[in-house]
Amino acid sequence: MGGNVAKLGELERLGPDGMDYLVLGVEARGFEDLSVPQRVLAYYLYRAAVSGHAIFTQQSHRHALEIQQLMEALYLHREHLEPGQAEAVHEYLKYLWVNHGQYDHNSHAKLVPRLLTPEMLRDAAGRASAAGANLEPALGEDLADKLRRLQPHIFDASVEPLQVNQQPGDDIVETSAVNLYAPGLTQKMLDGLGGEWASRVNVRFDVEDGVAVPRLYRLGGEYSKDLETVAFFLSKAADVAEDAEQEAGLRALVEFYRSGDEERFRDYSVHWLRSSTTIDYLNGFIESYKDPRGIIGQFEANVSFVADSSLIDALADQVLYFESRMPWPEKYRRTKIGKPVANVVRMIVETGDAGPQSPAAYNLPNYNDLRRDFGSKNIVLENIEGARSQELEDAAREEFFLPHLREVHRKHGDTARRWIVYMHEVIGHGSGQPEPDLDGDPSVLVGRAYSALEECRADLVALYFMSDPKLVEIGAFSAQDQPDIVLAAFVRYLQGMMMAYRSVKEPQVREAHRRGRQLVLRYLARGGEDGDADYGVQVVQSDGDYFVDVTDTGLAQQGVGKLLERLQVIKSTGDAAGAADLFERLGTHLDPDIHSNIRQRAARLKIPRHTAFVFPRLVPELKDGEVIDAHLVSDEDLTEQQLRFSRLRHDTSIKIDGVGA
Repeated sequence: MGGNVAKLGELERLGPDGMDYLVLGVEARGFEDLSVPQRVLAYYLYRAAVSGHAIFTQQSHRHALEIQQLMEALYLHREHLEPGQAEAVHEYLKYLWVNHGQYDHNSHAKLVPRLLTPEMLRDAAGRASAAGANLEPALGEDLADKLRRLQPHIFDASVEPLQVNQQPGDDIVETSAVNLYAPGLTQKMLDGLGGEWASRVNVRFDVEDGVAVPRLYRLGGEYSKDLETVAFFLSKAADVAEDAEQEAGLRALVEFYRSGDEERFRDYSVHWLRSSTTIDYLNGFIESYKDPRGIIGQFEANVSFVADSSLIDALADQVLYFESRMPWPEKYRRTKIGKPVANVVRMIVETGDAGPQSPAAYNLPNYNDLRRDFGSKNIVLENIEGARSQELEDAAREEFFLPHLREVHRKHGDTARRWIVYMHEVIGHGSGQPEPDLDGDPSVLVGRAYSALEECRADLVALYFMSDPKLVEIGAFSAQDQPDIVLAAFVRYLQGMMMAYRSVKEPQVREAHRRGRQLVLRYLARGGEDGDADYGVQVVQSDGDYFVDVTDTGLAQQGVGKLLERLQVIKSTGDAAGAADLFERLGTHLDPDIHSNIRQRAARLKIPRHTAFVFPRLVPELKDGEVIDAHLVSDEDLTEQQLRFSRLRHDTSIKIDGVGA
């Protein structure tokens, strides 16, 4: 393994000049202060999370896991390769691990190797095979056939160029390469199924004789072997659960994987909401950002433990206060909201759709009726949110923020960011209600733009209430600091979106969160949809470089309120056309000059476009073959961790030598 030196903070940078990914080792301080039963529970949940890690890779593209396994086999026989071959294989393999396949996790665009060529791959595969590597050609093909079959999916950017296509006018099912839909399947074929399949979260669609055929994710179905291992460790966790609700949720989740019955996943979601435990977890087909229709869930899992949550809990006490003041029609405001669970946690591990690239927070469940009837759980990932390179942050501030805004960002940017995240999750996602007689779930009716709309709506709620005196009352910050924190919030949010232009190669945004932020930036800077208002935000040039200037936070709040009302009406009425039009006009396309300028400045500073995380390793302590304790060790880099995850995929054994940990 990685030795005795803790591998924390910056571990490496990937890409030319290290500009593609910053890889950070995450610390989970306080784990050893948990009780022994809690640490044992965390171990079983950890193993369940790792066992499902490859499911998301399989969902990402039909050849994604096969390509990853090929590259892993070559890397493990690297001593038999030419030095240049080994380096090229290893670099591409890191990109596959970070993105769960050959498509960028954020832009959904095809990634092709920078150093590896088809000729190098063929030679390396021949060398590794001769040295005993099992490169596993499919039945009826030899190694040369396999390499020819995979070559366009590895090297040709024009073959299935987009993992997720939401371009208006396109058949988004047929033109998306994500492995939720078989090649040749069309939206029309899906529409022909009707019924429950329109909103099912745990399904992949094949096509046979021109007809869509659903395949459930379950034991005996899709991803059966993976789910069998996941269920094995979840059952172990259920035996040592912290409370009855957590145990019931784990057993419902196991039954969901066994049967494929989505009602059991809904049962799990309710028990998860009702449980009040120190050790928390996610495991399931949850977020739908990789589905062009925004319906099917992608596998993700995590394990965490609760840290100091007093401030976010105080915010949760005030959900009805904020709901009653939302800037949309009264009929779309909720009059009864149970206090949502709101926790700050320290993450132990994230897999599948949740890692190595991680969100800063989440709000679940995604079922609108469960939110209405049982509330939601709002989780902020403290050790992810706080992970950074201070050197890079300071350099970015000097480069991308106007001189008169740098100090307010330096002094209050972290506080502003923290409360944007808190309010986004706690009072944003859980707010509002649909038209009383709306026939259907807004997420299904709004369709392809729903994920972007919902993320944008939650952001806007946070920005809208940043100046509310209730935040001072609950101890978020002082009244004296609040005006500067409000300014820092707008500056960090808007300039942060402009800085994010560095991470997309074409002047077009496809990822849901960023489409929402781009909509806010464009809406405020141009003065609304029609451009006839002043919302106190300008995009300005200084010495040829582009910046965001916030001249009046009061006007900016007014603009946020107008846009927030617009989005809530779209959601509450299920207005798919309105959502698609708004995001296509203001949330998708970037100004080419600004895009180019931001990328050039980021390149000059060598600022990585994305961040990926390496998590601690949980090592079990055994007695008579049973886990009696577990301990965290931070001794892996990205390569060591991902290779271990691959080894553990179908492994139900428990070892103390680190291999099975």
